[in-house]
Amino acid sequence: HRCLTFARLSEIPPPTGASSSARMEDFRYEASVAVADALVADVNRRRQEPKDEKRWKFPPPVVRSVVMIQALIRRRAFLLQFGRDAEFDEDLRDMAPPDPLVAVALYFCRRARNPFFIDMEQESIAVAGVISAKEANLKMSDVSDVAFFYEGTVPPGHMSLVILKEKLDTMVVRTQEAMQDELRTMESPTPAKIKASIEYCRKTVYVPPDKADRVFHWSMLRLQEVSDEAAQQFRLELSKATTIPELDALKAKVETSFGPDVETPVREEIDTARLRRHQYLEMELETRWSRPFAGPLPPHSRAARRYELELGQFNEKVRSFVSEERRYVHALEAALEVQLSKLQGKMQELAAKRRDARARSIIADLDERISDVNLEIQQVIEDGIVQIGSDNPKVTQRARELLSGEAHSAVYSIQGEKA
Repeated sequence: HRCLTFARLSEIPPPTGASSSARMEDFRYEASVAVADALVADVNRRRQEPKDEKRWKFPPPVVRSVVMIQALIRRRAFLLQFGRDAEFDEDLRDMAPPDPLVAVALYFCRRARNPFFIDMEQESIAVAGVISAKEANLKMSDVSDVAFFYEGTVPPGHMSLVILKEKLDTMVVRTQEAMQDELRTMESPTPAKIKASIEYCRKTVYVPPDKADRVFHWSMLRLQEVSDEAAQQFRLELSKATTIPELDALKAKVETSFGPDVETPVREEIDTARLRRHQYLEMELETRWSRPFAGPLPPHSRAARRYELELGQFNEKVRSFVSEERRYVHALEAALEVQLSKLQGKMQELAAKRRDARARSIIADLDERISDVNLEIQQVIEDGIVQIGSDNPKVTQRARELLSGEAHSAVYSIQGEKA
């Protein structure tokens, strides 16, 4: 469009005046740029257009082998006429028929230049007979390529094409039966194992693309059946998985069972469940807990460990929650230490008075007060266990220091029964 526009503009008479030459140069420059842009755009468009893949026809390898053997026999027969040492005579070697590789190259050059000097019908029948008689190390793609090569060069329904197609059908049926036997006797079949078996057969037998549907029809049905059974089992496990580690473990099992080459909607279902669990935990982390923390510490500590396990230690919200938990731990430990220090000081004061007392009535009164202080200490430690946790190192240490063995056992056994 831009080229046509500048072509039309070029028909306008050139400008006149002092600057007419400069304006004309600018005009020509813009026109040349527009033409170059249009050419580049056309080349890019042609490159982006999908190209039809052309399947080239190559003469069968059997023909090459026959030509090479014939050339070798002719050369050897000529040289043997002059004795065993004829191979070392340069003059005789120059007079002899060409080297087998050279003969093959010359033959195919002539064939490519003038293919009509060959009797295609006789050649196709001979090649088809050789291929039909061969059993070992014969690839399905080789038979397919030979049949494709002679299609169009011999009449439809020619004997050679019939022989090649029968041979190809025989190989297809044998491969089908071999795949069925292998998949039926496979122990603990999984989609990944079946897919690997199909791909191995495809590579070793060299199944051509136009025969893949026939060869692997039953195998693909078996793959779909096993995939559906595995997906149903994994969906049952997915309904029981409640945490992110469980979902990750289930995802690993799915990858092991299906492998990277087998598609399954279970992957997306697990990813969706994991995403929802992640979003739920982040929302719970923000809305469930009051800030600053209040109440007993153990629920907060258990939640912090759960958040670290499922959301990860480097999650910003988890790090904020863990920092608040640590602050709350230090605050509760400090409050416990203040209470126990006061009671410990009071106990030391009463113990000093008890050592100096002489009257029985005063001693009895002091013993009663000491007993009351011991009960207060025990109550404070019990409250510390409830508020901070029985596994807290600070609480455990102070309980061992201030409680008797009997009281210590009684307090922790009671807390264990409550837990």
